[in-house]
Amino acid sequence: MKAIQPYLDDPEFDPEFIRSKSIAAAGLSAWVINIMMYFTVFCQVEPKRIALSQANAELSTAREKLRVITTKINQLESDLATLTAEFEKATNEKLRCQQEAETTAKTIELANRLVGGLASENVRWADSVQGFKKQEHTMPGDVLMITAFVSYVGCFTKQYRLILQDECWKPYLKTLQYPIPVSEGLDPLTLLVDDATVASWNNEGLPSDRMSTENATILTSCERWPLMIDPQLQGAKWIKTRFGADLKIIQLGQKGYLDSIERAVSSGDVVLIENMGEAIDPVLDSLVGRNTIKKGRAIKMGDKEVEYHVDFRLILHTKLANPHFKPEMQAQTTLINFTVTRDGLEDQLLADVVSKERPDLEKLKSDLTRQQNQFKITLKELEDNLLARLSAAEGNFLGDYALVENLETTKRTAAEIEIKAEEAKKTEVEINTAREHYRIAAARASLLYFILNDLNKINPMYQFSLKVNTVFMSMTLRCS
Repeated sequence: MKAIQPYLDDPEFDPEFIRSKSIAAAGLSAWVINIMMYFTVFCQVEPKRIALSQANAELSTAREKLRVITTKINQLESDLATLTAEFEKATNEKLRCQQEAETTAKTIELANRLVGGLASENVRWADSVQGFKKQEHTMPGDVLMITAFVSYVGCFTKQYRLILQDECWKPYLKTLQYPIPVSEGLDPLTLLVDDATVASWNNEGLPSDRMSTENATILTSCERWPLMIDPQLQGAKWIKTRFGADLKIIQLGQKGYLDSIERAVSSGDVVLIENMGEAIDPVLDSLVGRNTIKKGRAIKMGDKEVEYHVDFRLILHTKLANPHFKPEMQAQTTLINFTVTRDGLEDQLLADVVSKERPDLEKLKSDLTRQQNQFKITLKELEDNLLARLSAAEGNFLGDYALVENLETTKRTAAEIEIKAEEAKKTEVEINTAREHYRIAAARASLLYFILNDLNKINPMYQFSLKVNTVFMSMTLRCS
């Protein structure tokens, strides 16, 4: 290499230059130059080839190691995925068990709360169930008695009502070839109304005596239109308060009264025909008798066919103390005698006397009575709401928090009301004791009214209204 290098460095050692001198020498010089170039390149490339071979060998070794490691990693990842899935499954199972444990604990808590809430009702409901089982045997007779009560006793006074029930109907049912059993001591009101309903009537202005309650029960339960015999207007006053602005008040003979009745029949209003005599306009006969046509969708009034609304209700009223209605009228309506009784009038006059002598006491009595009535209404609503929720509950209602919480609220409210009701009863006894000092005056005023009212039997010229009697009593109290 060193020996040849001087020749290679010589500029004249060029094959093209030498070719002009000798072609053979040019070929030889070209070979020398090329062989030296090859040697130079070979000396540079061969180490690289060796290094490349070594690098490829190392790469193959590294790749093999990588393959082994990758395989191991894949196996580890597979194992990790399996373990992760098992862990998640175990975690979910743990959470499910925890949730079930919490749900079970809450269910047990709710069950205990529910049992605690209904514990006070257990005895009463058990007694009610036993009572209902006994009523299965007497139900037909009881329904028969109540039906007769609603249909026939309304026109009689208290004395004759008791005679009809205790001395006529019950003995007759027992003497039949196949006696019809009736509950002992049957009170028709117990199966027709409850205390809450009666209390709401009293709040609406209905006198609290037994006769008035029976009359209101018959009026609200009868299928035929009620015809009130109401000389003192107590029944009419209650009806007006009960229905308020929804009541259509009509007097026979007033201008356009037939048009008003026709509109009320079509729209389903409640109509009170007040102050009627012993006869009614023949145009209204079909309405009083409910002689509907077109399968109950219309009724004929005179020459007109009026659409008949199913919610329409008719209440007839007369101020005549002893009216003589035609048999057809008595058959088509339910007569109800709202004439004031001596006991009922005495209680009303007692309230008037006390309001004049001790207005504070009478106001307290009035407020207390209204409060007691409201307590009965609220208790009935709470009980009905509770039973409705229990009956409407589906499936496992122990998971229904709203139901149990509502039950607890209902029972808590009911307990508070019962405590207040007991306190109110004690207060009421004290008030009644104080009011009894004035009963003598009320009893005398009541007796005086009935004596004066009987004078018309001597001569019809003697006519006295309850309102006049009350006014005279008030004037006497002011002057005394």
